[in-house]
Amino acid sequence: MVWILRILNIVSLLVGIWGIFYNPEISRISFILLCFLFLISALRKAFILGFDNLRGKFWILLSLNGLFFPISELFYSKPLHLISRLYLTFTLGFMFLGLLKQGLELKGKKLIIWLFGLIVSISLSFIFSIYLKTAIDYLFLIVLNVNFAILLANVLLYLGSDLGKRWLLGFLAFSFFFVGDPLYLLNMNYYFFFWSLIFFFLNMISHIEE
Repeated sequence: MVWILRILNIVSLLVGIWGIFYNPEISRISFILLCFLFLISALRKAFILGFDNLRGKFWILLSLNGLFFPISELFYSKPLHLISRLYLTFTLGFMFLGLLKQGLELKGKKLIIWLFGLIVSISLSFIFSIYLKTAIDYLFLIVLNVNFAILLANVLLYLGSDLGKRWLLGFLAFSFFFVGDPLYLLNMNYYFFFWSLIFFFLNMISHIEE
């Protein structure tokens, strides 16, 4: 089954790239398909890990992003997209608190890196904010920075372990929010491609065998 999911993941992304040049609606459909593929792949991952541990519970929660994001897009709803990102905040926060309970700490060089990343993120957001017009646009930007801060903390907490490499790939996936979301807020169709890259990489991570 995993090979079918991998092939569909690649094909969906390639179709989305084709759609950018010939039909943006195709890219939108490709994004929705990649989300649903992630829902299936993440649930599969959770079943493999089991539900009695932090990672298994995390994948269960994370899988629902593959449902919330496409529903938001199907309804062309910016408020629903914001709710989807708030749910992602909850998911990332769940993992962060779980790691802290396990005794992991963000200190020393890791804390300095986290603070530096947060300053860069906020600075870039401040520059972009001059192009925003509505309150919900500003909320998008705030939630984007909160998610970045929590994800970076999770990456740094895992850094040095085997799972750290996967979280780095997850960080790469999340980085496309910093391109896709601004394009979305500016009503530029290319945001589909960058959102598709997020779920393409998340699918790749979920397909890594334990």
